[in-house]
Amino acid sequence: MTLRDELEQERGGLGMIRLYTQSSCHSSRVARKWLETHGIKFKEKNFSVDSPTVQDLKRILSLTEHGVDDIISARSKDYPEIAPKLPEMPLNEALKLLCDHPKLLRRPIIISDSKIQIGFNEDDIRQFIPRPVRRLKFNAMLNRLDRNEGSGTVNKRMVE
Repeated sequence: MTLRDELEQERGGLGMIRLYTQSSCHSSRVARKWLETHGIKFKEKNFSVDSPTVQDLKRILSLTEHGVDDIISARSKDYPEIAPKLPEMPLNEALKLLCDHPKLLRRPIIISDSKIQIGFNEDDIRQFIPRPVRRLKFNAMLNRLDRNEGSGTVNKRMVE
């Protein structure tokens, strides 16, 4: 059993990462690949195939700082049409609109129990690596640096 498996079992499976994507989105594909490469278990919901539910969106919104504004894509072709209506729209109506028009959502959206990332950023996505695993990798890196301290050089492989 790996450390990651032990941690998941210890937490009772809590903290499963959810990846919300769109088929045509390059950043969604990059985020999926990054999670797979780093051995992070996740459940994916592709909004192109399976529209978000109001419950999905409420869960996402519960983790945002600025609510609906954080998850709406101003680059969506439908955005100019709905933008003037959004500030006056009741929340449930806005959520139903987003369920019916998922291309209005930014993507990918990655969530866990207490974390959210909207869009792909390679530095920020590391927050989804479990802390004990990050700590082990960091300590291993420090040990490699300590062993190589006498050489006076640090190469890229040491800090990856």
